[in-house]
Amino acid sequence: MSGKNILKPKPKIKEEKEKKAGFKVPEQAKTVLSAPKDIISGDFIEGKESVKIIQLLIWLTFLGFLYITNNYWAEEKIRRINKEEKALKEMRYKYISTKSKLMTMSRQSEVVKRLESKGYHENKEPLKVIKITKEDLKSMKK
Repeated sequence: MSGKNILKPKPKIKEEKEKKAGFKVPEQAKTVLSAPKDIISGDFIEGKESVKIIQLLIWLTFLGFLYITNNYWAEEKIRRINKEEKALKEMRYKYISTKSKLMTMSRQSEVVKRLESKGYHENKEPLKVIKITKEDLKSMKK
């Protein structure tokens, strides 16, 4: 057998350091300092506070998911709005060009040019007014 005493617990290194330094480390500081070690080893899952921590982590994960989803949704809306604005600009340009063509085509000089090619011509004489009396109208009816 070896010369070690199995029943006697070994003094912890931290306790030895506390004795040498002359002060005691508070329990809260010990728990904060041991947190990374507990997380790595998985010991934090066994505690009662772990349920609260896990609930908080689930809530934060859900909020993160909502934030990312909302961001993608907003970006998609912006893309669609930009696409619709481009289409609207294009339609406005078509409207303006069609309106200007129509105004040009409806001028009297343009109408005359198009009708002359079909055999019609513009009347250069002023209109004559024909006056009919009631007597003339009666005689025409008979």
